[in-house]
Amino acid sequence: MPELPEVETVRRVLKKSLVGKRIKDIDIRYNPIIENDTNSFKENVIGKEIIDIARYGKYLMFCLNKGFILSHLRMEGKYFYMKEKMDNKHIHVVFYFDDDSILYYQDVRKFGRMQYLDGDIYNIPPLSLMGPDLVLNNDISIIDLYNKIHKSNKTIKQLLLDQGIVAGLGNIYVDEVLYASHISPKKKGDKITKRNIEDIIKESKRILSKAIELKGTTIRSYTSSLGVIGGYQDFLQVHTKIVCPNCKMTLNRVKIEGRMTYYCKKCQR
Repeated sequence: MPELPEVETVRRVLKKSLVGKRIKDIDIRYNPIIENDTNSFKENVIGKEIIDIARYGKYLMFCLNKGFILSHLRMEGKYFYMKEKMDNKHIHVVFYFDDDSILYYQDVRKFGRMQYLDGDIYNIPPLSLMGPDLVLNNDISIIDLYNKIHKSNKTIKQLLLDQGIVAGLGNIYVDEVLYASHISPKKKGDKITKRNIEDIIKESKRILSKAIELKGTTIRSYTSSLGVIGGYQDFLQVHTKIVCPNCKMTLNRVKIEGRMTYYCKKCQR
């Protein structure tokens, strides 16, 4: 699943290609991808110009001269931008631009979603329901995050995956952040200290920023689809690994809430 660094990589590539283009037409081939009524989505989007591509957490925002298209790639959503025609059964939304270029949205599992929103996008759902973006927000409150986490008896792994607590972390990067912070993924929220929270924020910013610099992590089914191959997989410390790089003990591999989790029992407490 693309996480914050992968979505940021897609955003940067799309921004170079799409800003200034006007949407001439849209072909919606699988209606559930669109969270609005499909006819109203078309009416609101056709004829609009893309003036920017932004991101919050794992959401892409196509900023139009009036309103926004909010896009979540979920498990395997991908964008392909080209002048040539392409067709396969997994292409579900097609944007045609006034210069005859085309943006294809492909999604093998059909889990991705798009919607048109107008107004203050950060103060209406879904973005209003999300926690701070660990890259975009430079002034994340340690106390606020501590209070959110400390009142829960869920594991810290579950809590960091909750986009209502912090935005953008997924399974890969939670494992990496908790290893760098020396915190067991099984540790309960009500046992987390303010120092733990400080370490989580610091290591999240460091790891996510490095992953963005390297254009994300390319493992298993995720690749950018826009001609970009990530390089952060070469820097992973525990996720998908066998031996702890610090103490050389065999890493533990367990499922927490259905998510495969890698950690070191000795180095993470």
